[in-house]
Amino acid sequence: MKPIYPLMGAAAFCSLSVQAQEKPNFLIIQCDHLTQRVVGAYGETQGCTPAIDRVAEQGVMFSNAYVGCPLSQPSRAALWSGLMPHQTNIRSNSDVAINPMLPESVPTLGSLFSADGYDAVHFGKTHDMGALRGFKHKEPVPQPFSDPEFPVNNDSFLDVGTCQDAVSYLSNPPQEPFICIADFQNPHNICGYVGSCQGVHTDAPISTPLPALPDNFEVTDWNQIPQPVQYICCSHRRMTQAAPWSDENYRHYIAAFQHYTKMVSKQVERVLQALYSTPAGRNTIVIIMADHGDGMASHRMVTKQISFYEEITNVPFIIAGPGIKQQKKPVEKLLTQPTTDLLPTLCELAGIAVPSDKPGISLVPTLKGKKQSATHPYVVSEWHSEYETIVSPGRMIRSDRYKYTHYLEGNGEELYDLKTDKGEQRNLAKDPKYSRVLAEHRAMLDDYIVRTGDDYRTLKVAADKQWRSHTPGYPSHKGPGARDINNRK
Repeated sequence: MKPIYPLMGAAAFCSLSVQAQEKPNFLIIQCDHLTQRVVGAYGETQGCTPAIDRVAEQGVMFSNAYVGCPLSQPSRAALWSGLMPHQTNIRSNSDVAINPMLPESVPTLGSLFSADGYDAVHFGKTHDMGALRGFKHKEPVPQPFSDPEFPVNNDSFLDVGTCQDAVSYLSNPPQEPFICIADFQNPHNICGYVGSCQGVHTDAPISTPLPALPDNFEVTDWNQIPQPVQYICCSHRRMTQAAPWSDENYRHYIAAFQHYTKMVSKQVERVLQALYSTPAGRNTIVIIMADHGDGMASHRMVTKQISFYEEITNVPFIIAGPGIKQQKKPVEKLLTQPTTDLLPTLCELAGIAVPSDKPGISLVPTLKGKKQSATHPYVVSEWHSEYETIVSPGRMIRSDRYKYTHYLEGNGEELYDLKTDKGEQRNLAKDPKYSRVLAEHRAMLDDYIVRTGDDYRTLKVAADKQWRSHTPGYPSHKGPGARDINNRK
């Protein structure tokens, strides 16, 4: 395969010694809503992410990488601080009237690296409540354009500016080591797509063959999943808008998601080409990741909200560059939590001490092809609320084989065997055959609560009964959703 990088083929990318410079550079590329399903290197959908796929071919790709929260602001605040949402107390997308700014006393990725002499810069989306402290941020200038196939909005317009800013910086990097974040909005434009195509519609925005629906498109039994998941159509504006969609409408949704992914992939390619246009690229470790995924029509879901399904919580996580040993296959046996593991991993690669209060583990042994002695027995994702219109806290426990979820509302539980049921369609929580497994995962949740000081059990549910009144399931939705009512006030 012909590499996209003008100065480096795949072999050079992997074999270059990290000692070429005392400190390695870092380039973090983050995409909002990017799910593993559309990243070709993960095997399911080809042709959407060629630039990302080439980076994956040259480094290490983690299969079981889970975000600390399937929502942008809590996930990002946790990521840059290396703490979980209940530890930052940034639990929703609301502003400072609800969520506190991250305290100045909390060390962040940016503060640690800038204190060590790194030029720490951030381009693009923030939504971090102060967790990007230590990075010099440049706000992107939106550049409107039209698209012949799908509706575009400020998400896509801002990415043009983000791409240009990152390319400008990387084309003329500083003499000192740098850590640069290119933080893209897309494929987040899919949220605006839902708003543009709400309700049943027959217009076809594209003429090419439509993608097929995923195998786990249908929900086999709405009564077997927790109440807050049954009624996402009442708590999430985008699910309200998509609730009456036909199967073909969902297929158009997948096509649109792939389109926005291809759009941002081209910008990622430009950023990488700029990086490797100078000698600094030879000493730069590249990280590609996402703040959360997208439902991608699994379980009839669009975008993301409250559920912990694989498409939403299990995100791309790819690291490549000097000193990183190329692995031909994805790392499947190791559970990773980019939310907490990114900070200690990058700190060790840079020779920076990790503050003792950070709960993550360093993945450097795996990146260097060595045995990973420090591992997670399980990883966790948390949910509180999107905008406090409905508050229904939940927790997810992902062990080696199973996924367990618990919601305070209705004491709802799910248990999925991800070895035999990758689509999470058979909830085993009430199956007597799995009572022992269920008890083990309940104990894991209790362990997490005690070990990390999680206040989960003391949180309150706030869900008006009117948003739980129709027959369970999105196709049965009646009337406006709670967010729609709230938006009209």
